[in-house]
Amino acid sequence: MFVVKASSDFAAKRVEYLYDAMKQEKKYDYFFIVRDLRFYVHLVVLSVCSEFFWTNKDQLEEIFSPFDFDVIDAILKYCYTGEISIADRHYDKLLELANRLQVKIPPRYETVDLSNCLEVLKSKENSDLKTEAMDLTLGNFETLHKTKDFLNLPVSNVNEILKSDYLNVPSEEVVFNAVKLWVNHDNANRKSDLAQLMRSVRLSLLSMEFFIDEILTFCHSCADCMTTLRQTVKDKNDKSFIPRETPRRKIKDYKMALVGGWDIDTANTIEIFDGLKNSWTLSKNIGINKYYFASVLMGDWILIIGGKNSSWRTLTSVEYIDLKSGEKKPLKPLNQDRYLFSAVTLRRGSSTDVYAIGGKDNHGRLSSVERWSSNTGDWEIIAPLLLAVSQHSASVIADKIYITGGRTSEFISSNKVQMYSVETNSWTYRAQMIQRRCDYSSVAFQGKLYVAGGYDWETRTYLDSVEHYDPNANVWTAFTKLPQAASGISLGCFQNKLFSMGGFDGKSYLSDVWEYDETNKSWKASTSLSRARRSSVAHVIPYNSII
Repeated sequence: MFVVKASSDFAAKRVEYLYDAMKQEKKYDYFFIVRDLRFYVHLVVLSVCSEFFWTNKDQLEEIFSPFDFDVIDAILKYCYTGEISIADRHYDKLLELANRLQVKIPPRYETVDLSNCLEVLKSKENSDLKTEAMDLTLGNFETLHKTKDFLNLPVSNVNEILKSDYLNVPSEEVVFNAVKLWVNHDNANRKSDLAQLMRSVRLSLLSMEFFIDEILTFCHSCADCMTTLRQTVKDKNDKSFIPRETPRRKIKDYKMALVGGWDIDTANTIEIFDGLKNSWTLSKNIGINKYYFASVLMGDWILIIGGKNSSWRTLTSVEYIDLKSGEKKPLKPLNQDRYLFSAVTLRRGSSTDVYAIGGKDNHGRLSSVERWSSNTGDWEIIAPLLLAVSQHSASVIADKIYITGGRTSEFISSNKVQMYSVETNSWTYRAQMIQRRCDYSSVAFQGKLYVAGGYDWETRTYLDSVEHYDPNANVWTAFTKLPQAASGISLGCFQNKLFSMGGFDGKSYLSDVWEYDETNKSWKASTSLSRARRSSVAHVIPYNSII
């Protein structure tokens, strides 16, 4: 049999030809009219995106008629090319039209961080990221309420934020100041929203001095506010007065979990921190009998990936633990057996993907990378690392995966930084870390990448150094050192604070936990682990998880 294959872009070029033909109003098979303007299309092409076009072709003029031409043009272009190019002011209308036509377009935001959380909240997308965006907003409100993005939020979003029990503010004064800033940003149009927002301020928690000097002064011209304010003054003058409202809770309904470790005893356990009780407890044995594995959190699952078993065999097995039921089940195995590697999750379109990166097998260090898709349940090999590493760490910021440092041979540790782009399926080098290190930890926190501790093989030194990376400036900056030098520590973010947990100081495993004090720019001792452990992975899990 003789087989000839065209170039890889053959199909794409044919669709581009059809798109050009549509724009030039030739070789079309259907047209519809909107406000005296004809749109010439290929119905079969549109139907590939949504059968709605074919089954409702006689209604297209009516469906399209309420929308601007820019929106119509953008949705048609997407059906042909898979690309969306439209001004921000038209984006919500584009979503509305796509929903009517049953065209599935990818979410505007793949991940959420401090730089876009308010935009995600404002978006009309039914995105799974909105919960995460709200958590970030509530946890960082003291900073975010002063930003332009907050001042441009609609009143519905502002009210949703202010009424939350979990708004992380040092006092109710911050909440009122946020109302004041938002109203004054467009006073002429927002005066009518003041009464609604003031109902979200917990007035009885404010001092009488602040109430009179600030609240009454600002709200005196709002008739709808004054009845409530007068009653509050009367209550505060009553010596037996007890505040009606409860203070904002600083702790949301989550716990922190440390998964795994470097010996079989700790690897099969999960250490749980309960912020409400300020205590660590050891969970039930998770019963997977392996260590040196990687773990990721994916919704209500914790995935346990690869590693070694007690017979020192390198594994491809993947299991998940259901946080709601405690059930353990296998998933499809890796293509490559690996241990001492890193893993992260990243959204890609409608899929939540898991990446298994580098590490070792029984023959040496690996540059291979594979990706598991929640849509297919399969692992696929993707672009390899530029530099094979083990005992490294991976973190995600703004849709990019960052691999920092690691061990490149038996006695060499690295300070190189490799960045992966989903769009191009490629790795590039970024600015190098200040310090060579392996067997350390990294975490994305407040838009920056933090790395801490580890071991430098060239100098045979355990490290207390901490540094952070600004992805926008591509610059590393030294940060406050840890109180003790250690490898195998676990960095984690909980209650909008940075924690360093456990580790190995060259002699023994550690149970110490350190919390970074932003006010004093120092690390302070926190509640110790119930069991010393090294190289665990920190996850923030729902409070009602039963593991």
